[in-house]
Amino acid sequence: MRTVDGKAVEKARVVAKNRFQWQGKNLAVDIKLIDPETQKEVPVSEVLEILDNYKYKYLAEDGVELKEEDILYFAVQPDGSEKEVSPYSRTDIIDIPEENWVPSTSIEAFLITNVYEIYSEDKKTAVHLFGEAEKRLKADQIGIATFSFGGFKAYYVFLVPLFKDGKYVWLMKFTDQKLAYNHLQEPPIPTPRLRLREAPVLQVLPPIQVAVAVSTDKKKQKK
Repeated sequence: MRTVDGKAVEKARVVAKNRFQWQGKNLAVDIKLIDPETQKEVPVSEVLEILDNYKYKYLAEDGVELKEEDILYFAVQPDGSEKEVSPYSRTDIIDIPEENWVPSTSIEAFLITNVYEIYSEDKKTAVHLFGEAEKRLKADQIGIATFSFGGFKAYYVFLVPLFKDGKYVWLMKFTDQKLAYNHLQEPPIPTPRLRLREAPVLQVLPPIQVAVAVSTDKKKQKK
């Protein structure tokens, strides 16, 4: 993060680290803790510090506090140079074209980090969701798309129909990591080759769009 004139910016959690700044410098702090009954000083090492609240502030390297909309974002390139970028927008619509409905075993190649349920109390929408779930279950398919909550991180999401105890729900499973198996070994003794069901390899995943440079008018850059 930088200011429009190139000064480095940090997002500081004020109070949590008990850091005080003045003119861009961290100040030395001398805090005395007093017992209100005896008025005697209590050693800091014996005190449990409780944080009641905190807030974040954006501080330039010279100590000036900035508003979030006045900050520019840069990605460091492999050669050390910086390229101005903008954050991902929050995903509002998940669009899955037919070619992104893949065999259900495809998910086995990924580490799932979070799961959400997709449902609707609206009957017309619920009928549509059920029809799509039934269709994909019969075809043994799940959908894959990209998703972002905003900011500088995006995920792959799998849309998975689940039928259980006569009921159904759609699951949205998040991942940003592909599994790696580093210790696969040949059997130590000859064994009959079993015909196992294996997931086909996804040759092409829908790309997570790279954050790109925006308007050359830097004053219009916003998170």
